[in-house]
Amino acid sequence: MKTILLTGAIISNILTNIGFKYSALNENVPMKKWGWLAIGLVFGLINSVLFTESLRYVSLQVASTIFFSLTIVGLYLASVLWFNEPITMLRLAGAVVVIIGVIIMAMPTEWVPR
Repeated sequence: MKTILLTGAIISNILTNIGFKYSALNENVPMKKWGWLAIGLVFGLINSVLFTESLRYVSLQVASTIFFSLTIVGLYLASVLWFNEPITMLRLAGAVVVIIGVIIMAMPTEWVPR
């Protein structure tokens, strides 16, 4: 359950930001601008509910690390795939570092050396 809630929150957060980006790109078309903004806000609400519910099962430090880090990586991928933003080796290396950090933070405490 915790994985489903946290994954849903991450996906919803990515969709929130995609909606905001489309809203910004449609500055000259008010109906599209406000429509995309509304879609972003709906996904923002879903994101908030799912993330809050995930905190019943996962500690705040682990949930926040996973949520924010994988959102950043997901937004990087979305920006490349949807908005044709450039892939650079430095950003790709940064995404790998973030993923490694998430893996380390998500390790069970009994696996962590003292």
